[in-house]
Amino acid sequence: MAHPGNQLRLKRQRRSRAGNVAVPAGRGSRAAVTALFALCLIWGGVGWGVSWIAERRVQTVRVKGAFRYIDPASVEDTVREKLVTGNTYFGVPLAEIRQAVTTIPWVAEASVERRWPDRLEVDVREHRPVARWGDTDFIDDRMNRFHVGSTRGFEHLPLLAGPDGQERRLVKVLIALDERFESWGTRVAELRLTDRWSWSLRLESDLRVEFGRREPVEVISSLLALLPLLGKERMALLQSIDLRYPYGFAVVWKTYPPDVEAPLEQLGGKPPA
Repeated sequence: MAHPGNQLRLKRQRRSRAGNVAVPAGRGSRAAVTALFALCLIWGGVGWGVSWIAERRVQTVRVKGAFRYIDPASVEDTVREKLVTGNTYFGVPLAEIRQAVTTIPWVAEASVERRWPDRLEVDVREHRPVARWGDTDFIDDRMNRFHVGSTRGFEHLPLLAGPDGQERRLVKVLIALDERFESWGTRVAELRLTDRWSWSLRLESDLRVEFGRREPVEVISSLLALLPLLGKERMALLQSIDLRYPYGFAVVWKTYPPDVEAPLEQLGGKPPA
């Protein structure tokens, strides 16, 4: 019979042999190399992708907007002048391009955005002129004054003139006067405000009105209520009306009517000398 101590040693030896698994030589090192190679490929691919994205160049410029006075090609040329060598897709100076586009005559607003993978989109809003300001500028439909160099070809628009900073005021007066002259079938062709705050206008019918420092909109309603007393034939002969008098007005005729004295005295006017 075996000694108990020997039996215990035999069991421990069996357990020890059962726990030892043989591993073929070299398999662990090949797995490590494979994993390292795969990791290098991944990192290399990521690096190449980042480099490819960073070096992308803008290939296409798309100009959007409703154009009547602007040539879209001139906008694209302005943009491409800013796309100098070295400006990558993400390095394009958007603010600088937008500023350059807004210097083009007739451009009111512009926005510039990237579109992946290689396009720039330029959205342009044109000025819409509603009146001329002097000989070189316009007022647009948002009551902003803008410069284009010449108003030639836009003689159909009303002409405004006044001190700098009074553009919105003149446009508002123009709109209000046009509403009141609508019943006459005419509109304001010229509206002027001098440096001494004196108002005057000329209608499309060529009738001229002097207001002095009185507010035109406040005075014109009373005038339009009185003028029909002259009759349509005599109204057609009016050349100018002077409203600078505190209690009446004076008129100048294109052709002096022979029967005009009585109506003029009634209206507080006076015939020319």
